[in-house]
Amino acid sequence: MTTASEFVADSALAGQIPPDAATPESTPRLSARTASMAHDVYISYSHVDKAAADAACATLERAGIRCWIAPRDITPGDEWSAAIIKAIDQCRAMVLIFSQNANNSRQIRREVERAITVGIPLVPVRIEDVVPTESLAYFMGTVHWLDAMTPPFENHLVKLADSLKALLQTRPSSPSAGTAPFTAPGAGATAYAASSAATAGAIPFSAATAEPSGKRRMFAEIMNFNYQRSAKQAFGWYLMYFLVGIVIALVSTYLASFFSNASDFNEGYSLGVSVGKFSAVPFNILLGILLVWHRKKDALNLLLILAGALLSSVLGALGGLIPLAFLSNRPVEKPGA
Repeated sequence: MTTASEFVADSALAGQIPPDAATPESTPRLSARTASMAHDVYISYSHVDKAAADAACATLERAGIRCWIAPRDITPGDEWSAAIIKAIDQCRAMVLIFSQNANNSRQIRREVERAITVGIPLVPVRIEDVVPTESLAYFMGTVHWLDAMTPPFENHLVKLADSLKALLQTRPSSPSAGTAPFTAPGAGATAYAASSAATAGAIPFSAATAEPSGKRRMFAEIMNFNYQRSAKQAFGWYLMYFLVGIVIALVSTYLASFFSNASDFNEGYSLGVSVGKFSAVPFNILLGILLVWHRKKDALNLLLILAGALLSSVLGALGGLIPLAFLSNRPVEKPGA
């Protein structure tokens, strides 16, 4: 997977992004620096993805959509965080340049939370094949996406501009400074859901978070328990945690035999093997709890955890992880459900 900055750079070199699309237009316009703070769209992005954000800003502004983007529209001397909050409160929609960098950014999570809280529609533009973290997924359960992972990048930005024009026609003009009302987080998500239908070419959240068939790597998302695996990925998960279980058993075996008061080596070794084998039980129970935490606590899922615990007491991690691999293949509850 290439990074967003590499993707945009490669697109520019290949002629997929016009030379003037890499930076926002410099022609005079109403901006956040004016007294009226007039802008339609707030662009949220990780600093690593600045090339993609600038290209999006330039395309939207050529289409007549007024954008606010940092650091360009922060007045020198203004406090950064205060300027960000004011800009979000006064925009009519937020565009999120979504990538691995954005996914791991605390600042992005705060900006998304603020937008949803005040009822601002959120339009993520996914430039990398990344599944949102749990904290971001919570706020984006009703959000529709625009995929921009395939070249030419400029075509996706034109589609984004068309989608935003349709969305902004259904939204009132941004309120004057300091008058944006606060609503409950749930109300903000509902307000977005009512208006997101206008975003032409968007794809549902569930489809955006699902990896394309044939591209689901076996060992992807190994540490992500809030993830529904394919059969191949469930087998990869089994292999990985089986190796982890073997390491835990070997360490337990060594420590038990080393600290035991056995009269000879064979007796100490037998005790160590028993302890190592027993260590698979809490290991499997812990993995089962983590897996079911984000899934329905129905009879089948609970039985899979119980079967894992029972098999691990007899066969160790080799057998105990089999039901848990099936559990990792079971559906995950939707955010906010």
